[in-house]
Amino acid sequence: MTAALAAVVAGRGHAPVPSPVRLDELRDDEVLVRIAASGICHTDLTAIDGAVPFGFPAVFGHEGAGVVEATGSAAAGVEPGDRVVLTFDSCGVCARCASGHPAYCEQFGRRNSAGARPDGSATLRGEGGEVISGSWMAQSSWATFAIARASNVVPIDDDVPFAIAAPLGCGVLTGAGTVLGTLRPGPGDRLVVLGAGAVGLSGMLAAHVSGCGDVVVVEPDAGRRTLALELGATAAVEPEELAALLRATRPADRVLDTVGTPAAVEAALAALASPGACATVALRSGANPVTVSQSRLLWGRSISGVIEGDARPAALVPMLARLWRAGLFPVDRFIRTFAFGDVDEAVAAARSGSAVKPVLVMDPADAVPPAPAPTTVPARLRALAAPGVRADVDELLAIWDVLPTVGPAELRGFWRGRAFDTGHGMLRTLERAAWVGKHFVSDETVRPIVCDDGAGGLVADLRLSRGGGASLVRMEHRGRVTATMLYDRMPVHDHFVRVDADTLLGVMAGEGTLDAGRPFLFLLERAEDPGEIPSRG
Repeated sequence: MTAALAAVVAGRGHAPVPSPVRLDELRDDEVLVRIAASGICHTDLTAIDGAVPFGFPAVFGHEGAGVVEATGSAAAGVEPGDRVVLTFDSCGVCARCASGHPAYCEQFGRRNSAGARPDGSATLRGEGGEVISGSWMAQSSWATFAIARASNVVPIDDDVPFAIAAPLGCGVLTGAGTVLGTLRPGPGDRLVVLGAGAVGLSGMLAAHVSGCGDVVVVEPDAGRRTLALELGATAAVEPEELAALLRATRPADRVLDTVGTPAAVEAALAALASPGACATVALRSGANPVTVSQSRLLWGRSISGVIEGDARPAALVPMLARLWRAGLFPVDRFIRTFAFGDVDEAVAAARSGSAVKPVLVMDPADAVPPAPAPTTVPARLRALAAPGVRADVDELLAIWDVLPTVGPAELRGFWRGRAFDTGHGMLRTLERAAWVGKHFVSDETVRPIVCDDGAGGLVADLRLSRGGGASLVRMEHRGRVTATMLYDRMPVHDHFVRVDADTLLGVMAGEGTLDAGRPFLFLLERAEDPGEIPSRG
């Protein structure tokens, strides 16, 4: 057994107290994680208050991050020494998991909130051998060590601090995942966010990075309203001011409700345009009945409940970490660290709201470091496309994955191109050809490779496209359908997403397009249409 120190909650409503515990021997599919940081979420507080059927004494915490110390014999995909985020667990094989919705796993309760393993065996005991309820969200990470399963740990890059990484496993995941995957506000949409806690602010940041520029935050606390404005909210108002603001401007196309009270749900539906969609994500005590106006729903409005952002953590957690590193997702602005020994103070700060996202750190050196300079997606991409800059493929793909899709009609005209230097050989090929950009004349007529003719003019170089042109269609790539350029004579296609009205981010795919496993990515910027362009080759 492994000796550890854990924040034990003796009974309903009690404060957590750091106490010695012992962790059971690992089962085949389990991993032992040395916890470096663990967030405090309102779901933890709800459980401490007895609103979740969970036995006491207990150890909570479900936003853990740390280093894998040991693995069971069947723990696939993770090794000792890996830096990981701990998130919720899922079986991976039921119909819901198989369809890409692990948060709705048929075994969610047994695997996350039973107080023990799915077979009923305990993972935690006190020094005297007494059973302590653990396996809270398959981790109970308010502790120096935690037992998790290989299925609920997500490896992260070495340069992501644990204090940043930990909240990505639940609170940040919930807000960002709901906006990116469920609500999906577009560039012209208005998103209203009810509540400026970690979930709401994460949703707001996700909306911004994905191209939604109009976000109204509703929050009673003046300090949090100020923070929301600093992070890019278009407006931040008190709950009583929302209706007047929407009447004076326009209603919301999407609403993210992180409060979950009957009044909040009513306000969310009242804020919606017709049609419009609301997602409610808050866990409240008991059944929490709400009354919904059916006549309001008839006009194309909808409301859905979302848990854990309906996310696939293995994909979303690394993506959010890379966006943070790029300066595009500054969650560090609302994280406040506490020494593990001050867990009672951290819980009190979460209850009072004086800390938006308290995070326990085992080592003071793991406190939140200086953050990357905040920037915008267009500015970041232009900086990465500058001459002499080596760009990271994973960062570029993380940005591609969150940007809005485009239709072929939006591509009409001439676009100047800039390739990212990621080590892909296509960059040198295009440099030798003096590539300038692409010319989208119509869906059927595309000049895919326009180059400098050496005399100050432009030429469509058919040598690089095997003597053919290209066409525009809609096609799926990385799980989304977007405008795609298909070469006429090559099994190659370029997929585009919208950076802004005059900028596109493209990725090349198809047969033989990877270089050492890396795709080729490039930036297109709208330019004056030169008219007819001659061809060569």
